[in-house]
Amino acid sequence: MKRHTVNIKKINKETKKNIDNKISIALLSAGVGKKIKSYEPRSLIKINEKFLLQHQINTLKQFFDEPEIVTVVGCYANKIIKKFRGQTKFVENQLYEHTNSSESLRLAFNNTVCSSFMFFHGDILFNLETLKIDYSKSFVIKDSNSQLKDAEIGLTNVNNNLSIMSYGLDERWAQIAYFTGREYDILKNIFNKFEDKDKKKLSFEIINEVTAMGGSFMCHSPLKMDILEIDRIKDVK
Repeated sequence: MKRHTVNIKKINKETKKNIDNKISIALLSAGVGKKIKSYEPRSLIKINEKFLLQHQINTLKQFFDEPEIVTVVGCYANKIIKKFRGQTKFVENQLYEHTNSSESLRLAFNNTVCSSFMFFHGDILFNLETLKIDYSKSFVIKDSNSQLKDAEIGLTNVNNNLSIMSYGLDERWAQIAYFTGREYDILKNIFNKFEDKDKKKLSFEIINEVTAMGGSFMCHSPLKMDILEIDRIKDVK
């Protein structure tokens, strides 16, 4: 089966200068919604007559100036690509049934060209206010208003600096993270040394690795953030 990837050409100095002022964004949408009776990917759930992926793309393009958006697909990859061709770049995680979000994250990162990188889990619906943050430093977004389920990944922080992410913590991670500067370089180094065993890791474990290697993330909770994790059809009713 042919893998859907983005071909990256050699970048001249002028193009590199322009890229440095932009942002690459990954939407990790390779998994299947097992709690959805149709077993279709969550990105194709309809919310107010638009697919979840369409809401995500529209919000990102409304906020950012010409963002490079890469969507990682797996389940029903061809179906998603056909519906959204031209609206986002696609990378296919052909091993989505046997890997976790770290592999989708790696594939996305390796197919981007900007010097700042942001990722979103593909099953979250978020509003424009969620994106109104200071982008001069790396950060993760936290849910301080209990909008996400208790079972989700939590975090601890000291003076709004991320300490660690894990299950069972009081504050919820909103499944969004941004890498720039030192943290971007550490992430690149991690993926350069990625092995098969690493593909079983979850995305929050990669963030923990970056922190353990000297990276620093601010913890932001946007004031008017509205965010919802879509696990099943009834979540959008």
